Amino acid sequence: MARLTLSQFQHLFSQASLRPEDTGVDPTLLNGIIPGGSLSSDAALGVYRTGHIVRLTEALGETFEAVWWVSGDEHYFRLAKEFILAYSSTSYNLSDFGKNFPDFLDKKQPFSDLPFLADLARFEWVFKEVFHLPPHTCLTPEHFHQHPLSGNLRLSFGPSIRLFQSPYSVYETWKLRGTIQDSLPKDIWGNPQCLLLYKHQQQVYVKHLSEPEYLLLNYLCSGTSIEESLESTLQEFSDITATTVSDLFTLIKHTEIVTQLTTGQHT
Repeated sequence: MARLTLSQFQHLFSQASLRPEDTGVDPTLLNGIIPGGSLSSDAALGVYRTGHIVRLTEALGETFEAVWWVSGDEHYFRLAKEFILAYSSTSYNLSDFGKNFPDFLDKKQPFSDLPFLADLARFEWVFKEVFHLPPHTCLTPEHFHQHPLSGNLRLSFGPSIRLFQSPYSVYETWKLRGTIQDSLPKDIWGNPQCLLLYKHQQQVYVKHLSEPEYLLLNYLCSGTSIEESLESTLQEFSDITATTVSDLFTLIKHTEIVTQLTTGQHT
């Protein structure tokens, strides 16, 4: 029997370590494993398989702490195992694992009374992304005094800026993680919300936005000029007030999320 190459062995070993429990192992792989002590090759592989799943479950739980809390231990461990068997880890950094977990929950919809679970997972992933992004050199409110916020002025935003929108108030649910709750009534999670997440001085902040503010800020973040952003927002929210616009630009100034102000055509 020909010996496996290193890449072949690694491929078979990876597949076997994440196989369903009722699935057999390629005998070619078992012949290449030298177990320790009295363990058989299959039993040795089983020990690794269990440990591998445990490590990935813990890594997933560190990112999706609120999903774990809402689901409860038994249900979370079951969901995590199903996800791990369906989506293998492709990064050496365990904190990268779980990007597809929100989509997995969205397709599965494991709990009829928790329709917000996938969006809660999306929020947790976005929060993790912002937390790990590098800080940026921001413009202070004084910089804005040199440029009137109108016309063809364009705003460039820092890399650690994310906009998040959901039909569920997942941020309020997320803030409850770790507390003791008999239930999560709909008045906690049943309202839509728009959020701005940003990092400032190594800390992540979350701000609530109205729908017009969210849309206007979304246009600005895409590189659209202030004038064009306002015109596009007015097409959907014709009743947007000057106060709402003024409040948003005050928020933009004081959160220090802008890195540059430019004029002219967008490139």
